[in-house]
Amino acid sequence: MENSFQQLLSLLKSCQGQENVLVDNSQPDLRLNLDHATIDLWNASYDQADDTQANLLLATTSSSDPIEATSLTWVVGSAIRHVLVSSQEELLQLLKSLGLEASLAEAVIHHCPGIAGEAIWALYYERHGHLVASPVLSSGLGKEVLASLSADPSE
Repeated sequence: MENSFQQLLSLLKSCQGQENVLVDNSQPDLRLNLDHATIDLWNASYDQADDTQANLLLATTSSSDPIEATSLTWVVGSAIRHVLVSSQEELLQLLKSLGLEASLAEAVIHHCPGIAGEAIWALYYERHGHLVASPVLSSGLGKEVLASLSADPSE
């Protein structure tokens, strides 16, 4: 299996600039948003945070309740929570506590290269009820991949 760097690089090369990318026909409720403007917004949100250790940004219903006591929501009016998860198992448990079905949580892990590791991802619902994942490319693995894309003369 390809490593996370190669997987994220391949994903961005094939879909960068697109939003509403359906990556798994068996999980139509999971979409990737790789639109430049959306990625820029998540980059800014991450870069403005005090917690530079976070590897996950979540649009949640509450900024003050414990993360497990809240749920994911759409971005408008949400509380953006910066979270550090140390493993895919920890992420799986967190996503299930936030209300995701196990199969959807597992699809997030499978289709978001480097999630719960060196890559930083944002998760939120869009207005039609689809769960959306967007990578943060201003730090971590995303920054390395973006630098590689920029250095590639074929792009």
